[in-house]
Amino acid sequence: MKMKLRSALCCGASGLLFAAATMSAHAQEVPATETSPTAEPVETTGDIIVTAQRRSERLQDVPLAITAVSAEAATQLGLRNMRDVTLAMPGTDFTVASGFLALFIRGVGVQYATPGLESSIAIYMDGGYIPRAGGVNSLLDIVDPGTIEVLRGPQGTLYGRNATGGVVRVNSAAPTDKLEGRILAEYGRFDHKQVDGMLNVPVSDTLSVRLAGRYKKEDGYITNIDGTKLAATNNYTARGRFKWDPSDVLSITGGVEWQRSNARTYNDALGLGAPSCYVCLSTGQTAPGFYEAVQNDTGPYYNRMFRSDLRIGLSLGQFDLTSTTTYLNNISRQNADNDFTPSPVFNFTVHRNGGKAYSQEFQLTSNLDGPFNYLFGVNYFYDKSFIDFSLTGSAYDFAVAATGTYPRNNNSVKTESVSAFVEGTYELTDQIKVTAGGRYTYDKRDISVNNSAGFGLFGAPASFTGSASFRAFTPRFVLAWDNGPTNIYYSFTRGFKAGGFSTPSPFPGESVDPEKVFNHEVGIKNSMFGGKLRTSLAVFYYKNKGLQQQTIDATGSGTKTENVGAAEGYGAELEINGDPMEGLVVGSSIGYLHAEYVSYPVASQICFDPAGASNVLFPNATLYQCAADLSGSRVPHAPRLTASLNASYTFDIGSWTANLAGVAQYRSRFLFWPGAGGDLKYDQEDDYVVANFSGYVSPPGEQLRLGFYLDNAFDKQYAVNRTTGQPYGVNFNAAKPRTYGVRAEYRF
Repeated sequence: MKMKLRSALCCGASGLLFAAATMSAHAQEVPATETSPTAEPVETTGDIIVTAQRRSERLQDVPLAITAVSAEAATQLGLRNMRDVTLAMPGTDFTVASGFLALFIRGVGVQYATPGLESSIAIYMDGGYIPRAGGVNSLLDIVDPGTIEVLRGPQGTLYGRNATGGVVRVNSAAPTDKLEGRILAEYGRFDHKQVDGMLNVPVSDTLSVRLAGRYKKEDGYITNIDGTKLAATNNYTARGRFKWDPSDVLSITGGVEWQRSNARTYNDALGLGAPSCYVCLSTGQTAPGFYEAVQNDTGPYYNRMFRSDLRIGLSLGQFDLTSTTTYLNNISRQNADNDFTPSPVFNFTVHRNGGKAYSQEFQLTSNLDGPFNYLFGVNYFYDKSFIDFSLTGSAYDFAVAATGTYPRNNNSVKTESVSAFVEGTYELTDQIKVTAGGRYTYDKRDISVNNSAGFGLFGAPASFTGSASFRAFTPRFVLAWDNGPTNIYYSFTRGFKAGGFSTPSPFPGESVDPEKVFNHEVGIKNSMFGGKLRTSLAVFYYKNKGLQQQTIDATGSGTKTENVGAAEGYGAELEINGDPMEGLVVGSSIGYLHAEYVSYPVASQICFDPAGASNVLFPNATLYQCAADLSGSRVPHAPRLTASLNASYTFDIGSWTANLAGVAQYRSRFLFWPGAGGDLKYDQEDDYVVANFSGYVSPPGEQLRLGFYLDNAFDKQYAVNRTTGQPYGVNFNAAKPRTYGVRAEYRF
């Protein structure tokens, strides 16, 4: 089996090398130091600086698969949100469905991060870990960004828990010593209105402050049966950051951010051309159009988020000592209609969902003159997360009659994590380096659950508690040869996704064990023609053990997570960056991925019985729970092939400057849930291409820019999630159709 995997991996790499010969691309510019993670980006294709390894390095020198995008590169290519950014990356998928942010890298990720079981992709904003991405609008909208770095593959040594798939680092733009500002206004389809503002003020020679904000409002692109618009947006974001350098050895940076969102959610639509849902059988409801829905008035989705970070850096000659403190507080409320009818039959009401998280990290980094350097750090993380929900609607009126209330459940999970890590690099020669390190992590989780009397009718206890602790060691080893233009490396890394409890659930259950992954990667990075053409190729093989698999709960109450066995994947990713002529930058990437379950003998599936005789929970329902052996089948969110092209051309029209840009991505067929949901094979998406275009003109001085955007230019209809579940039926969440608009920006 391993010989087969190695052979296929090598063949995939050879095919990508052949494809590389026909492509050229743009190197995205990135910022600068770990001690100042939001420094100004280096605007050159020959000297890109990143901090993926927690120290400042050229992108070409970093021995791992990483894509980095600066604010200027995002502007030039018209990348307006995180989804746009990932269009230019191989093997990466970020989507939002029903208000949940789903992140997948190389087929590793979860559809819904829940209290007590976070995402497999670790998100860091301004140095702080974000355990819950729901409602964090800036992750998608990129308000006044500095840089975005996406690290592919497990990063267990330097980033610790919940980085089995990779790491996303989002850095806000840093305060500078220059008085400057910017205001941008947009108007577009679906009555899209957006206003951005930024003001940077050097208060003194040592202190600078930067303020940024955004107001964004638009009607939804989904029409409900009553004529109202769903999937609407009404967001406010405000941020303040400062940088204070009181001396040559002391630097203090920090910031606060506040977000508010009130919008009408779109909870999915009945699947087109699919068997009817349970309630639809009695109401005669049929499937609407692709951008139409049938649901009762659920009211607005509500979210509030506040976060802060403080970073203190001391430069002590041969050593740098940094302290990073972060805080996150977010809460959301939502009412979801799950029955796809205009009457409230099966509703899911979330009264509160969110929590408070705090982290403290100390890091010591050496700057020795000899061949050996190292970094050492300790980290403490605390999180108190919760979800409080009720089952509402006429289907549960019997519970109100019997107990006086709808079934209500409150899950609260407390997490404490302590870890220490060390990594050292030794230069065997001036071109060969060996890096080795590891992290030890101890996690403890406590869960407390309270149920109303309504859930007692289903056999749930009034309350219960649970506790579990986990330990993990995640090493890393790298051997790299770097002569400047060429960097060839081999790396071995381990990562782990923290164990915990499958929530929300009114019933006690066994804790979920940690998921562990190891990854082998061979890469080569080249810089040619004075840095004007750069290539990066990574070939990898990974295996997950104790896989935490999320599936649709057969009782119809949501999702559940359980350890199911193992999965493995192998593939190759190629990126080429270059600027072939003045004003023109073009780019391409291609990724091949083969990811499958090694062992998944008893997988929960939903099967179809047109006679409605097989469902013991919901009589006459055409869908019922079944099981299947999915060993050897594909894992979700793992398209075999992803490919992208992007280009930006800046040119003169008389004394004015103009720019045209575009980015397009192809994704082959992939699954949303294991086994495509069951024997209907509905939970999958066929291959598709999405293309975005943008441009602007600017008079002399380039302070004013007048532009346009055109997203999903070919108006491709595709889903960001498809789900088969009983008793509700098969349903999907449609991606946005073609959108377009105009914008005006003034800089001073």
